Amino acid sequence: MEEIGKLTEEYIQVLAKVKERRKQWHDHAKPFLKQHLTAVSEKYKLNWKAGANESMQGLEVVYLVFDHEPSGIVEQSPFSIVQKMKVGGFLSFSQTRNGQVVVWISFPFIDGMEEKPKVETLETIEPEEVTPENVSRFISKFLDEMIQWENDSRDEIGFGRQHGLYR
Repeated sequence: MEEIGKLTEEYIQVLAKVKERRKQWHDHAKPFLKQHLTAVSEKYKLNWKAGANESMQGLEVVYLVFDHEPSGIVEQSPFSIVQKMKVGGFLSFSQTRNGQVVVWISFPFIDGMEEKPKVETLETIEPEEVTPENVSRFISKFLDEMIQWENDSRDEIGFGRQHGLYR
């Protein structure tokens, strides 16, 4: 019975920590992220914007996203010409079920030519770790990954792959 008592107390503490994380997210982290990412997107003129998805209370997301744009790839057939769009990558700060914040990147992709975008988790942090320094570090990592994606042609989706020339 002593073990059950210890585990019960530990569980009560975990539940209190989750509640405190959610309060920190709501009171500090989410408003700070909205303001900070908006300021960055306005100061540094790229084809990007800050936003939030608050449709699931307790699982909100604040993000910095590149807009969709023409990829420069055009599919031609005897009946149509289709401009393939590049779906922009984004940096996401997502609240988890236990109130922590997962920071992750979704990479750009060419719509209709790739199954789904590559996703990379950068870090899971506590809401109080959402600081100007950490957010700037994550934005820098995000931009570095976008630069690498644009420059790297090793995983090309072009003619050779579509016709089985690359194995």
